[in-house]
Amino acid sequence: MNVALIANCAIAPLAFLILCLPALRNPDARGWVPLIILMSVLDSVATLIPAYYHQLQPPHVHMNWGGKILDVAVMLAAAGIFIATKRLTARDLGLTLKQAPGTGRAILFVMIPFLLVVAALSATMFGNAKLPSAEKLWYEATMPGLAEELLWRGILLAILNRMFADRFRLAGAEIGYGVIAVSLVFGLVHGMQFDDKLAIQTDWVTALFALCTGFALAWLRMRTKSLVLPVVLHNATNVILETVLLMH
Repeated sequence: MNVALIANCAIAPLAFLILCLPALRNPDARGWVPLIILMSVLDSVATLIPAYYHQLQPPHVHMNWGGKILDVAVMLAAAGIFIATKRLTARDLGLTLKQAPGTGRAILFVMIPFLLVVAALSATMFGNAKLPSAEKLWYEATMPGLAEELLWRGILLAILNRMFADRFRLAGAEIGYGVIAVSLVFGLVHGMQFDDKLAIQTDWVTALFALCTGFALAWLRMRTKSLVLPVVLHNATNVILETVLLMH
């Protein structure tokens, strides 16, 4: 058994457990805590197992297609169960094509400027020295946004919004504890991992960038009431990071 795999699968669930501790005082909210831990465990296991056990994928495949496809299937099944049991609605989960009024302004004044900032950072800090392979480009343009938005800005954010009801408005979006918690853990899992010797490897620049990106995605999800544009923004960000070359 790969101990590093288990350790990396535990990062998000443990972080969410800590952040959900305030909900234990509320009888109506505490019942959601095991579900949010379960969903983060399922996501980690589905995503990471194919990445660690390469024999689960064809030898000519280099990206974690298997992990992301499995993750999408698991998250869609979980969403279906939440909807069927009436714990959450499709609207709660952002599973709708209908966009909230004012979405055009969100695209013009937030989404496009955000992508321009990402392009500028990629050109000076995060970009690659050469263009990615066709496989990697297709992967980044499709899978991360689908899998990760279903979980992070879909299921996890919906659960946290049920657990913590207080909100404030930020540029037309209702922001609460859920947005903050999801963004913090999203940054953490992108910036920290255990290696084969169980030494913690951290990249705080990547973690901060992922946190800010996660917050932008969560804001867009709450502003538009849908996962459509967060998926587009997520994948567009990944493609820009891969294709805008370093200029220094």
